[in-house]
Amino acid sequence: MTSASLALRVVTPDDWPGLSAAFDDLTFEQSLTYARAAAERIGARVRFIALADPGGQTVAAACLRIKTVPGLGRGIAWVAAGPLMQHRERPDPGPEEMRAVLAALRAHAQDTGHILRLRLPASGTQDIAATDQLATSEGFRPTGRAAPYRTVIVDCTEDEETLMRGLHGKWRNPLRNALKAGIELECRPIADCANRFHALYQQVQAAKGFAPDIPPEFYYALKGPDFSHEVLIARKDGADIAGMTIGRAGGTGVYLFGATSEAGRRLNAGHFLMWQAILHCRRQGMKCFDLGGIDPETNPSVTRFKQRTGGVDTTAPGPYEFRPARLSSSLIGAAETLHARIKARKR
Repeated sequence: MTSASLALRVVTPDDWPGLSAAFDDLTFEQSLTYARAAAERIGARVRFIALADPGGQTVAAACLRIKTVPGLGRGIAWVAAGPLMQHRERPDPGPEEMRAVLAALRAHAQDTGHILRLRLPASGTQDIAATDQLATSEGFRPTGRAAPYRTVIVDCTEDEETLMRGLHGKWRNPLRNALKAGIELECRPIADCANRFHALYQQVQAAKGFAPDIPPEFYYALKGPDFSHEVLIARKDGADIAGMTIGRAGGTGVYLFGATSEAGRRLNAGHFLMWQAILHCRRQGMKCFDLGGIDPETNPSVTRFKQRTGGVDTTAPGPYEFRPARLSSSLIGAAETLHARIKARKR
């Protein structure tokens, strides 16, 4: 298979949820619901594309968030957790098929003049070194202009007993204590009780002084056909002591935000909610639960907490970048650097 044998077509937003649902590697970042809101947040637009083989069968698809430089008409096309390549009706892509997909995306970027950046979906089965080499052979280079993604992924197809056995002993013991503490669980759509979760989140934020790049409020209003957003709340003696929000798209659930009060920490409510979130995703038919990213350097305690759940420590291939051989690529890069400096000064 070669890039010339893949036909690219633009997919309408109305058709994207149905098309993307056919891919096992779909995550919320490639959902219509999230992508539209994320693009609007930064003044970008979305474009949905599909690549088909000579027989007309779709082999890959991607949502591109495109932000152009004013007056230039070209900019950066960002593919987060894509392109999607694990189609349910086809074997997982081999090196040649992946090469053809990347080559077709590169050709599209060359035609449009946009700098193309992408970070592939995180999966415990990937050979990062081989993927890096393959991407390089197709004109992509590693880039520090987009954030890498390392996380822990729990296999939700395992039965509950197997999942429990997979827990690290220093994680399982606090969980067992929490399960005996009489903690009650509520699970509801975020639209029903965002205020309750936010109250917990603000308490923890005030105590620890952190400020995420994208706050939880951004997610509260998300509503669409291909993204579900729920909150799990732990209660004790009639009071909320911990909360966790979960996004679901395709066959993947992802931990978005969590907050545990001082009273909740004494009862190991964080362990309780993470375990309940794993079981919840399993009951909902999710194939895996992404624990929302880890960073051993800046947050070693949270990293250790997530690594001890028995999930697989996984790094997503990329981010990679392709710059079209045009003068506009240099202008786009200069504009991005200037924008980053201005943004840093405002902080």
